[in-house]
Amino acid sequence: MKLSALATRRRHDLAAEPLVLIMFGPHGTPSLPAGLKLSEKLIGRTAILALDGEFDLYTAPEVDRALDLILRRAPRRLVVDLSQVSFLNSAGLEVLLACHRRAAPRTDLRIVATTRSTWRPLQIARLHQTLVIHSSRAAAVAAPVSREPRARTP
Repeated sequence: MKLSALATRRRHDLAAEPLVLIMFGPHGTPSLPAGLKLSEKLIGRTAILALDGEFDLYTAPEVDRALDLILRRAPRRLVVDLSQVSFLNSAGLEVLLACHRRAAPRTDLRIVATTRSTWRPLQIARLHQTLVIHSSRAAAVAAPVSREPRARTP
């Protein structure tokens, strides 16, 4: 991984202001932000995408691309595990909702939200009424396919 720019500049008598630091992967494309790790697992026809870190405006495009690649393989069920997500904002919520729209009706989308940092934003946006949310990965994988979304209670 190489760094594109790392410098500081000074404006008159103000404190040093850092410039934006962009990391590029081996093919010249921006790499995954350091604040988020993605891992994918396949169990039968169930794909699991686990996120670890912050799911926000900066990391949402990469998560959206990963979800799109998984949906192209048409798994029977897709579990998005947010149990290790420390921050979730509206950009992350939009990615989850867009994934829900793209997945239906051939892929059953399940969300795992185990902490307040993930469950609360889903609840405030009322996405717990649209998305199927589970309190554990095992429950999301094992639950029967349902046509009506059911949300867990905190």
